[in-house]
Amino acid sequence: MRPSIRSIAIVSLTASAALGLAAAPALAHPASPHVSFAASSDGASAGWSHGKGSPIDLTLGSDSGSTYAMVVLDHLPTTTVADLSEPTFASNNYNAGSPRYYITLNNSDTLWGYPAISGLNGSGMAWVINNGNSYESWSAVQSAEGGATVTGADVIADGDQAPGTTDVVTALTFAGTSFN
Repeated sequence: MRPSIRSIAIVSLTASAALGLAAAPALAHPASPHVSFAASSDGASAGWSHGKGSPIDLTLGSDSGSTYAMVVLDHLPTTTVADLSEPTFASNNYNAGSPRYYITLNNSDTLWGYPAISGLNGSGMAWVINNGNSYESWSAVQSAEGGATVTGADVIADGDQAPGTTDVVTALTFAGTSFN
């Protein structure tokens, strides 16, 4: 008579216990990168246009001095700027710095990234370090900040646009992950 799978498993566990062998702990898997949303309380909103993975709507509220709508990138992998592929997004609107990528680094510097529609760096994303006035390519940012580690990343729309403006964010990527 052949032993059943169940009896083999019981014998195996009993033998392991008798020998003082502990079962290997399950490998901990870090949470996958994903997004969450935040907005000011003046009628602004942020969220998926048509469900998870669709374009993201960032709609500004009525108080142009403090309104914002944002995408927060959660559970990002620990990576240096040198090892990070260029973060990207596209938008149907742009005005005076909004919307933009806002990336924080462990050396207290920040990276500000503007979509191609801004026209600030030809047909690609435009990057500045610490909200400076010199628009650079991603490779220039990597040269300047390569050893720094990313600590956070958001896409922010704010009061630099008219109240009620909705920025539709598409092609949002970070560290090789595409969010929509």
